[in-house]
Amino acid sequence: MIHIFGLKNCSTCVKAQKMLTAQGLAFQFQDIRQVPPTTEQLKNWSAQLGWDSLINKKSQTWRGLTDQQKQLSNEADLIALVQEQPSLMKRPLLVQGDRLILGLDEKAYQQLA
Repeated sequence: MIHIFGLKNCSTCVKAQKMLTAQGLAFQFQDIRQVPPTTEQLKNWSAQLGWDSLINKKSQTWRGLTDQQKQLSNEADLIALVQEQPSLMKRPLLVQGDRLILGLDEKAYQQLA
């Protein structure tokens, strides 16, 4: 099963869902504002992708953070920050088993089965 983590009103997340539907692939969508990622999920994702990839530093949410928040480097602090402000996460994040696809990547989506 493919799991998509994103925001229901995010146009990129909507495009990702449409692409998967067009390929006939089943997926489950989780709005990260309604159900933030767990500590374990964030640990796993950051271990594979790195925090620099996982956090969207071009977002409105990032621009609204304090300088102190932007300088956080401790994993526990970063996890707490993303759980408090889930829209900091780049999206969509597709998870299929151990495979992660961050963002809208048509070629990677076509390789999903």
